[in-house]
Amino acid sequence: MRDGSTIIKILLADDHKVIIDGLMATIAKHNDMKVVAFAHDGRQVMDLLKDQEVDVALLDINMPELNGVEVCKKISKYHPGVKVIALSMYDAQSYVKRMHQYGAQGYLLKDDGAEEVIAAIRTVYQGDSYFSPRVNKPEDHTYSAQSSASLVISEREMEVLALIAEGYTNGEIAERFFLSPHTVVTHRKTLLRKLDAKNSAELIKNAMEKGMI
Repeated sequence: MRDGSTIIKILLADDHKVIIDGLMATIAKHNDMKVVAFAHDGRQVMDLLKDQEVDVALLDINMPELNGVEVCKKISKYHPGVKVIALSMYDAQSYVKRMHQYGAQGYLLKDDGAEEVIAAIRTVYQGDSYFSPRVNKPEDHTYSAQSSASLVISEREMEVLALIAEGYTNGEIAERFFLSPHTVVTHRKTLLRKLDAKNSAELIKNAMEKGMI
């Protein structure tokens, strides 16, 4: 439990300055929490976490460089002590589920009120989850690439699948992961086969039904 003298150290990450400024103004009104760092893209987040002690990170899902999903996965792996709250304009269950699967303890919509932001920070800091009242809380289980003997999806295939679901082209995915376009095409064909899909739309539909995205 947190005693009265403990300050919750917060990192804010969003590529829009107006969002950062608004969150900083909201948090500044509460003496039990403090913004200790802010970033405008995913790589900055990971760089800051190497040296800065952070308790709670509020991450925009759609940041440049590394998006919020990718950053959340990396934080879960390399900085498991940092609690993550996703920030998004989207209330689609697929977004909520994906962030939850990759370790986010909270999910807020960008137009949620200040009281929701503060409640979320305090709740996840204490070890509980907090989801905007306007989204459906995901089920308390995560998808594992090794969870089914009949469907084994590699980590790279999962990453490619996530970007396909976000509408990235083969060329854009290749640039993101420093792969050749041919390799991305191969991953896409493999995913179509493993998920018994004829095209990208069916691939995304089947993946969502299995809780993979």
